[in-house]
Amino acid sequence: MKCQSCGYELEEGKLYCPNCGYEIQIVPDFEPEIEEEMTGALEEITSELVRHEKEAEKEKKYEQEERQRSKMNFYSTLAAACLVGVILLVFFTYHHMGTVETQLARAQKAAADKNYGKAIEYMTRVVEMDGSDMELCNTLGEYYALNGETQQAAVVFQDIIAADRENENAYRNLISIYEEAKDYEAINALIRASSSDKIVNTFIKYIANPPQFSSPQGSYDEVVTLKLTANTTGTVYFTLDGSEPDETSQVYRTPMLLDDGIYTVRAFFVNDYGIKSETAVQIYEIHLHEAHAPEINLDSGEYSEPQMITVTAPKNESVYYTVDGSEPTRDSILYHNPIALPIGGSIYKFISYSEDGAASEVVTRNYAFSFTSVLDLPTAMNLLVVGLLDKGVIADINCSVPEKGGKNVYVCSSAIAINQKNYYLMVEYYEDLSGVNTRTGNLYCVDAETGGLYHAAIDEDGHYSVVSF
Repeated sequence: MKCQSCGYELEEGKLYCPNCGYEIQIVPDFEPEIEEEMTGALEEITSELVRHEKEAEKEKKYEQEERQRSKMNFYSTLAAACLVGVILLVFFTYHHMGTVETQLARAQKAAADKNYGKAIEYMTRVVEMDGSDMELCNTLGEYYALNGETQQAAVVFQDIIAADRENENAYRNLISIYEEAKDYEAINALIRASSSDKIVNTFIKYIANPPQFSSPQGSYDEVVTLKLTANTTGTVYFTLDGSEPDETSQVYRTPMLLDDGIYTVRAFFVNDYGIKSETAVQIYEIHLHEAHAPEINLDSGEYSEPQMITVTAPKNESVYYTVDGSEPTRDSILYHNPIALPIGGSIYKFISYSEDGAASEVVTRNYAFSFTSVLDLPTAMNLLVVGLLDKGVIADINCSVPEKGGKNVYVCSSAIAINQKNYYLMVEYYEDLSGVNTRTGNLYCVDAETGGLYHAAIDEDGHYSVVSF
């Protein structure tokens, strides 16, 4: 046996070459047939191993697919079960609850039957299904109120108002609850808390605002006509001296005339529900130039002949007068034309007002007119009545007016002189069935000497004239 490295002849059994030290590998010698058989056997073994391996892999893959299919079947079954459960739940809910329309119809029917407890039950479900519809919520509150559960109803309406500040129905329903309880302060507070002009204007009658003054405070050189206005119906109380007003103070009814002086006007308003406003205060300083006293042509005294009272005043001043001795104001009789002196005794008082409203001092005249003539006053009056009866102006001696139901009344207040003739001046009034007298505008004269009857007229300058009857 030779060394495979150096070719040195080796002894039998040696493991290393003594010449080069190479490790001796002992490989048995095979016959080619045997080697071929072994190779074939090895290939067959290898092929078998590969086949078994493939079969094992195929088996493993099949098992994995089986496990996957089982898992998928499990999840599919679970999903189907859940779906069935949901469908059953929806069906049960739908069957139990129904649609909004169904529950609303049930609620309305229950309410129509006055079964408000049941109506509340159905309406509660409606609101749960559609709570965004405020009118449905209002209906629920109304059912609570009808069922006597006013506190719960109030809570519902308050919640609606909190969500919708302009929900008029909710305000109206809640106000109705407060009004039934006569809690008007709560109503006032509710409306004032609203930020909606629409709501405030709709329910303004429940609010008591301080009175409004027609003129701003300050200094004036003319009379101020002061008006006080409130936001709704009720009563305004006021003072002019700065004192605090209360419900025993003067009640405002007509505009006030503030003439010369200083006025501290305090006023408050109480509406028809007893709600009291805050007190409003305004200060006015009025500085006027005094008007001229009117000039009266006829002095006080006793007279036996007809006289005319004539009054003169500076330009742009107006004269007012009274005939009963009372103090004249701008609400008294406005002087336009000369005044026929009345028969009998009379007291005239005159006052002038300037354009800026300043008043003059009052001028007083006392008169006594004793008129004597051929005809006395009762005879003159009878002659006039007979003449009017003949003319068909009146229906009888009681002076009844045809087709009107009332009667005429004739008053002789004065005697006048026209073209040196004296006449009784008769003024005609119509008295209706209720006893109210209205001046007709007709004037008549009776000649104090002859008893002749005339229509009388007066021109723009206050001059009288007569026309044949």
